[in-house]
Amino acid sequence: MNTVDPARARHERLERWRGHPWLLAGAVVASVATVLLGGLAGLGFGGFLEQFRTMAVDSVFDDRGDGEPPYIVVGGTFGVFGCILAATLAGAAVRRYQGRSSGPAFPAVLALAGSTVGTGVSARDWLPPLAVGTAVDPVFHHDEPWGFWAWTFYYADWWGPALLLGLTLLALAYAVAATRRNAELARTLERLLTQGYRIPADVVDVKLHLGGDESGTRVVASTVTVTYPDAAGVRRWATRRSRETKLTIGPGGAEVLFDPARPAEEKSVFVALRRHPVRADWLPARRD
Repeated sequence: MNTVDPARARHERLERWRGHPWLLAGAVVASVATVLLGGLAGLGFGGFLEQFRTMAVDSVFDDRGDGEPPYIVVGGTFGVFGCILAATLAGAAVRRYQGRSSGPAFPAVLALAGSTVGTGVSARDWLPPLAVGTAVDPVFHHDEPWGFWAWTFYYADWWGPALLLGLTLLALAYAVAATRRNAELARTLERLLTQGYRIPADVVDVKLHLGGDESGTRVVASTVTVTYPDAAGVRRWATRRSRETKLTIGPGGAEVLFDPARPAEEKSVFVALRRHPVRADWLPARRD
């Protein structure tokens, strides 16, 4: 029989890893791997795009490059999966290092940036068309003028990298906004952990959300409503979305942390559904 409270042991373990230099080092290594593997994925995407470009601007009888093995495209496929894995590890390491519930958005920016560079490098080595404006038939000499798609793919060496660059900039803008929002929540939580009012709360409603597989019968999340008295004794309610699925309705099933000077301010109300919660367990108000 275990004599250690599992909730307390979990709390101490997560707090011990928060701010650990090994997690920071792992995040740096995984981030570098994300960029490099993203570049490999970009090279593969560029090779794949070149095949469509060649089919659009040249005749089917143009056999240049047919004897070359598709190492770049195959390598790019492995690069995509490796990039996703590295980005996931980088995000998880930073989340554990910061002790936050929401992961950072920057790994997606790194992956897209690497892919943009890889695609741009690949585009510089694409085979030129046999003749600009004409699909040359070197066998039967039935040449055809280019149409809309041929001209579109002729400039793919420019719009392909530009498209990925645009996606990278959009992801960067989202990552910056998400980072600022998460930093504000983290500052509010830190202030409330030292100056706020912490009180047990009753779980009064649990709505389970199904999904996660083809049958859609697996519980993947829940929406929980809790009630609690504020510092003045006024009964209040708070609703939060959580990944916790094994919850029961009843008294004392949650904790609420809020600012006693501003009890009605929703963004200053945090809900925890675990005993001995760590920082990542405190659920902020959702942004609708």
